[in-house]
Amino acid sequence: MTFENIIESINKKEFSPIYLLHGEEAFFIDKIVDAIQDGVLSIQERDFNQTIFYGKDASAQSIINSARQYPMMANKRVVILREAQQMKTLTDLLPYVQNPVESTILVIAYKGKKLDMRSAFAKQVKKNALVFESKKLYENKVGSWIRNYAKAKGMNMSNDACSLMTVLLGTELSKIDNELDKLKIAVSGKDQIELIDIKNNIGLSREYNVFELNNALGVKDVAKVFRIIDIFSTNPTQYPLIYIIITLYGYFTKVLIVSENIRKTDVELSKLAKFNSFFARDYRQAARNYSRAKLINIIGILREYDLKAKGVNVRSVNSIELMKEMILKILS
Repeated sequence: MTFENIIESINKKEFSPIYLLHGEEAFFIDKIVDAIQDGVLSIQERDFNQTIFYGKDASAQSIINSARQYPMMANKRVVILREAQQMKTLTDLLPYVQNPVESTILVIAYKGKKLDMRSAFAKQVKKNALVFESKKLYENKVGSWIRNYAKAKGMNMSNDACSLMTVLLGTELSKIDNELDKLKIAVSGKDQIELIDIKNNIGLSREYNVFELNNALGVKDVAKVFRIIDIFSTNPTQYPLIYIIITLYGYFTKVLIVSENIRKTDVELSKLAKFNSFFARDYRQAARNYSRAKLINIIGILREYDLKAKGVNVRSVNSIELMKEMILKILS
C-alpha cells in the first residue's frame, strides 16, 4: 500500500492488527503513526488503551504483555513502538507477531533504514502485518510531491512555486511540511500560490548565501553549487553578480595563497591569506581540490566576468546567464 492508501484506510477506520513501518524517510513513518494515534481512539479512550514504547528502553515481553491486554471501554487497544531500530531484541516479538490479538493495533516504527526482510521475523511479519517501506524521494520527484501534498492541505501551487520550494528546502519533507503549514496561514484566501508567495514567505536558510557558495565550490559539491545558483537566479537584486564575483575572487585568491604555502602551519597561513585560522582546514581542502594552474585560471575567469558584468565586450548583460556560465567554467 502507498502512504496515501494507508492514510485513507486509517481515516475510514480500516485497521491492520500490526503495522511495520520501516525505511529511510522518517516523515512518512511519523505521519502514519500520528494518524493511528489520532484516528483509532478518542482522547478519553487513550488513557487506558494506548501505550507508547521506545526501542532503546523497551523489552519485548513488556510490549507483548501490553499488546495482549484487552481494551477497556473501547473497541481497540493501540501499542506503538517508536524508534524500533534501536531495540536489540526486536525479533523477540515473534511470538506475538505469529498470534496477534485482533482487538490490538501494534505499530512498529523502524526509522532511518530498512528492516532485513529476509529474516524469519520479517517473513512472519509479512504474513500478519501491513508492511510499508518509507523510501526517500529523489529530488526530481519532490516538486510534484509538494504540489499533491499542498493540494491535500487545501492549497493549489504553481509549478514554479513548487520548484522554488524544492530548491530552498531540498528533500527534507518534514521541513517542507512545516513551511506549507506556515504558508497556508500567510496566504490565506489565495486561489493559487505563485512564485512570489514562496519568495515572500519562505526565508533563505544559511545554506544559500555567497559564503556557502564558496564552501560548496571548495569541496566541489556540484549539486549544492547549482542549488545555490538557482536561488541566486530567483533573487538577482539580493545577490548581484558583481558582489558574487568579488566574493569568489577573494576566496580563490586565499585558496591560491594556501596552495603555494601548503606546508606552513594554520596560524602562518591565516596571517598570509588574512583569514581566521579556524577556517584553515577548509582552505587546505580547497587547495587540494584545485591545482595551482586551475586556481590561476579561475582568477582569470573571475576577472573576465567582472568586465562582462560591467558591460565590457558584450552586447547585452544578462547577469543570470553570465553567472551560470562563469560557474560552469570554474567547475570545468
